[in-house]
Amino acid sequence: MKNFDILTLINENDKNTITEMIEKEGKFKTLSSFSQILDKRAYVTIDTLGNIKRKNGSMALPMFAFFDESSVLADVILKYSDLKERQIIDKIERFSNTDTKKVRENLVKTIFNGNLDFAKKYGKELFMRDRNDFYNLIATFVVMGNSSSLKSLFLLAFKKIMENMEYDGNIFFLFISFITKYRDNTSYYEACNNDNYTLETIKNLLKENENVLNSTLGLGILCNLNIIENFDIPNKDKVLSKIAFEIKSYESLTELSQEEQQLLKLFL
Repeated sequence: MKNFDILTLINENDKNTITEMIEKEGKFKTLSSFSQILDKRAYVTIDTLGNIKRKNGSMALPMFAFFDESSVLADVILKYSDLKERQIIDKIERFSNTDTKKVRENLVKTIFNGNLDFAKKYGKELFMRDRNDFYNLIATFVVMGNSSSLKSLFLLAFKKIMENMEYDGNIFFLFISFITKYRDNTSYYEACNNDNYTLETIKNLLKENENVLNSTLGLGILCNLNIIENFDIPNKDKVLSKIAFEIKSYESLTELSQEEQQLLKLFL
């Protein structure tokens, strides 16, 4: 099989060869091969004047999860690859001698505190022991923050990919890195009570607010609703209240990227 040099492919903007790579090696193996240049070092930066800049996440993981056309996926690779932010992804070690309760507790703590070095190890350990437990625990966490973070989308995408493979350390790193390093805001969640909203009520509320629906916030809300319907999480009522608050109280909306527009249609 042909040996592909991914750095050369990106430098030369070689869409044809990347497309060939996807067709010959498969889309998930290709995603894994490019993972080292698809992860951002940070998603929020601040300068000495107090200016905060938030970077958009790479849509490579969800696009590879939900779409199959090789040419489209090659464009995604070229758009989101960044040689300046290349990461060396080492083998992720495990905490095999730690009991499951402690693994679960430490996974939530390390993700919430942004400690990637330990989050990836505790995450891998729980994933290898019990995938469903891993998914439900991560789901409980990702729906607490701002829906516009799209962490729920990344969870749905990662789960979709893992339906077709045993384990891939590079793809796992892309996922756990994003949900750990992207620091979102839980203030809405903390302020909300269980206000007896239903899924149907929230869906209708979202439909009535078309500007919200057709935004990054809308995509994130749809993914959160998908998680509430399909995952076993203990905080569903409070999350529904948080989502209602987001729809009613938004101050600004982020326009959907081309990839996000495609993904939005999947969850409508």
